Amino acid sequence: MLRFGDGEGETTTPIKAEQLLVPRRHDDRADDLWTVWNVVQENAVKGGLRGIGRDDLGRPRRMQSRAVNGINQDIKLNKALWLIGKKMAALKAAR
Repeated sequence: MLRFGDGEGETTTPIKAEQLLVPRRHDDRADDLWTVWNVVQENAVKGGLRGIGRDDLGRPRRMQSRAVNGINQDIKLNKALWLIGKKMAALKAAR
């Protein structure tokens, strides 16, 4: 995943990809590409996604994603999301 994965895209975070798709507002429940892209962007940038992970001793621990506050991180994340959105639009247009 863009924000939570390592260089190879592997994730060890309790934050799941499905959580990025959950809209925060009723008006964002549409299933068109633009709305879904905006929901994913908002969830990735604003943070607040919760999960249960494990600490170094293997004990369960509540975790919450943090908001992106740095401008460089914000730009990098938005560029990556935009490229993914463009590829998805191209795939849909090719059908």
